[in-house]
Amino acid sequence: MANKSIFKKNQTLTLKIEDITNLGFGVGRANGAVIFVSGAVKGDTCEVKIIKEASSYYVARVERFISYSPLRDKERCGNAKCRACAYRDISYAAELEIKGEAVRGAFIKAGLPEVNVLPVIPSPKLTEYRNKAQYPIGITKDGSYEIGFFAPKSHRVCEAARCPMAPSVFGDIIETLRAFFKKHSLSVYDEESGSGLLRHIYLRRSEALGSVLLTLVINGDSIPHRDELIETVRLAHPYVSGILLNVNRKKTNVILGEKFICLFGDDYIKDTLCGVELKITAPAFYQVNHGSASIIYTKARELAALSKDDVLLDLFCGAGSIGLSMADSVKEVIGIEIIESAVECAKENARSNGICNAEFYVGDATETERLLAIAEKARGAAIRPDVIVLDPPRAGCDERLLRYVAGLSPKRIVYVSCNPTTLARDAKIMKELGFDIGDVSAVDMFPGTGHVESVVCLTR
Repeated sequence: MANKSIFKKNQTLTLKIEDITNLGFGVGRANGAVIFVSGAVKGDTCEVKIIKEASSYYVARVERFISYSPLRDKERCGNAKCRACAYRDISYAAELEIKGEAVRGAFIKAGLPEVNVLPVIPSPKLTEYRNKAQYPIGITKDGSYEIGFFAPKSHRVCEAARCPMAPSVFGDIIETLRAFFKKHSLSVYDEESGSGLLRHIYLRRSEALGSVLLTLVINGDSIPHRDELIETVRLAHPYVSGILLNVNRKKTNVILGEKFICLFGDDYIKDTLCGVELKITAPAFYQVNHGSASIIYTKARELAALSKDDVLLDLFCGAGSIGLSMADSVKEVIGIEIIESAVECAKENARSNGICNAEFYVGDATETERLLAIAEKARGAAIRPDVIVLDPPRAGCDERLLRYVAGLSPKRIVYVSCNPTTLARDAKIMKELGFDIGDVSAVDMFPGTGHVESVVCLTR
């Protein structure tokens, strides 16, 4: 732990930046203390001012740069206020190298230094790659609406309606909404008091069709001037195929509430991924980068090494995108997903694509044993999956689930992960349960950010 007597608040010092975190903070060391520096990148030398002391580290800001890192690339984003993208200040080549090291480092830290991590596959698009974005709404002291992203480690909204990572049409829609909010002086949600109406603007776009689903997240059950809102958006943006309200009255950091109200059009979008047409509701999981998702799903299919006699168990299946893309190569697909509307989409996606060998069930993946027992009773036969696909959220898999799927004795488990740390943790558990860990293929799903997607095959 750092000794608080080493540095005092507002003290300045010269610091060589040795590393960068996945939140975009430069990391330096002085007198045995770790110092995180906002706005600095690996290779910079700068004069910094200490602004915060913690038990094991310090936080500082740059006062002036003495020399700049060769990794820097000032052309990637011109929004100086927004720090939502961790790697906005460095070249894409440097970003890919850092992400590869992060995946390798996660396996080394988990005690698996022998695992081979392949070079990160770049995203086909570096701008306008996001098909989904959620924008918090803030308001300034002079009454102006700020719509963008939260600054790192805060809930202060930074204006970023024209984020280059999102489609330009998202910015167009936001400007129309901003004018509507201003015209009617709509209130903005305040986290401390729990009052105010507007919380988030949530947009999803179909890569195949160009249609957009607009959801306004509100602290209420209705929005003033509803008909005018619908008409205004439809006239300005005819590609908006649906307008929803999402009711979230809770004092929480969770963006979406449970209740959706359809004001106009469809409460879903349709897209095509890996040859499968998909219906996707607002809360359903769907990869945000269509091009990179195609790469990782193709890789997952390759690793699964499927045959026509195989039963495929697709856990955390969302709207069924992975399992349905593999259905033509197996005897049967069984999918499990906790979001009910996503399961309904998965069933409809199977029907609309003429896929007759896929069944989907609502439930937490940790309930897989119970759900399979129900399915076995209904069909009067045991279910023994040959291949299992795991695509969990960032928290990874519950150890009970890992032990259960290992007990099913599949030939292969294909694990798709958005968090190298939990992937390495879970891979270690599977190794202890008798599975070999194959090469890890990392794919950049989120250019500019500190996140990276990975896929690996675990073989008994």
